[in-house]
Amino acid sequence: MSALAIRLCVAVVSLAVAVTAFAHPVVASAAPSTTDTAMQRSLTGPYRTAQTLDVGACTSLYGAISNGLVHAFGNNHSDLKCSQTFPNGLACPIGVALYYPTNTPPDRRLPVVLWTGGILSEPGNYDLTAKMLASNGYVVAIPYDFVNSFAYLPAIAASAVARADSDRRSALHDRVDLSRIAVAGHSAGGAATQQAASLPADVWRLIDPRITVRSAAAVEPGPVAIGATLTVPTLYLTGYNDVVVPHYLWARWTQYELAGRVPAYLLCANGVGHFTPVDDPAHNPFAPILLSWFDHTLKQDPGARAEFVGPDWGLRDDPALAYALRNRVAAGLPG
Repeated sequence: MSALAIRLCVAVVSLAVAVTAFAHPVVASAAPSTTDTAMQRSLTGPYRTAQTLDVGACTSLYGAISNGLVHAFGNNHSDLKCSQTFPNGLACPIGVALYYPTNTPPDRRLPVVLWTGGILSEPGNYDLTAKMLASNGYVVAIPYDFVNSFAYLPAIAASAVARADSDRRSALHDRVDLSRIAVAGHSAGGAATQQAASLPADVWRLIDPRITVRSAAAVEPGPVAIGATLTVPTLYLTGYNDVVVPHYLWARWTQYELAGRVPAYLLCANGVGHFTPVDDPAHNPFAPILLSWFDHTLKQDPGARAEFVGPDWGLRDDPALAYALRNRVAAGLPG
C-alpha cells in the first residue's frame, strides 16, 4: 500500500473508534424481544433475541410517509418498523444498534453480520431482518448516520461489537467470534458494504487484531462502489422490479462484472422492489438467500454451501429468481 493509502486507512479506523464513543451505548443488556407474528415461520431460528434499540410502529410524520411509500411502491406485506432515532424521532442520528441471540450454548462464540441500511433510513427499519438473523445465531450490528453510504460505518460497527465482547457488563462479553464477520447492507449501505469489503485485512485488525471479514452481501446496492477492489467473496442481490437500483445497470456492470478476483454471485429476484428488504422475512425473497449465504461463509454449513458451490449449485434453478449468475472464481470452487 502507498503511504497515502495507509494514512487514509488509518483515518477511517480512527474515525470509526471516535464515532463509536459517541454512539448509542452498546452494552448489550436489553430484555429479550417478543417475536412478531410474521416471524413465526420457517426462517425463525431456535434462539430468543434481544437488542439494544427499542423498535415499534412508525408514528412520526417521517414514519407515516415512509410506511406509505413502502406499501405504495414496494407492495410490502408488513408495516415498516421504526425506532426513536432521527429522522423518525429525536434520538442521536449516529450510532450502532446490536441484535443478538440470548439462549445459545454458553461455550459457543457467535458470528457477526455488520448491516448498513439505505440512505435516509434509520436502524429500526431493518428490525425484522435483524431479528431473523439473530434468532439463527448471529450477532447483527447496524451502524447508522442518516447518510449510510461509506465504509467507515461497517468499521464503526466492528469496533462496537469488539467493545461489547470485551465489556464485562455486556451480555456479549466473551461471546463474539470476531474471526467470522460478514459485511452486508441495502441500497446505499450496499455500496458502503463493498467499500468496506475492499479494505485490506490489516486495516480491520487496526480496530481489533482478532477481526477477520470473510464475506460480503450487497443488496440492491448504490452506485458508489466498484467490484474490482473486493477482497472477500461477495453476493449481489437485485430485484427485477427495482426502479431505484435497476438490476441491469451498475449492480451488474460496474460491480458484479468487475469482481474478478473473488468469488462473486449476482442473483435477481422476481417481483422484488427496492423496499422489499424491509418487509418481514416470510415476504422477502432475499431473506432465505442471505441466511444461506451467511451460513455458508461464516458457519461452513454444508447444506448452505450446496446452494452456491458445485456444478449443480442450488440457487441456479431457484424459481424465485429471474436469473442467477456466478463468476469464474465462484464456478471453480470445489463442490
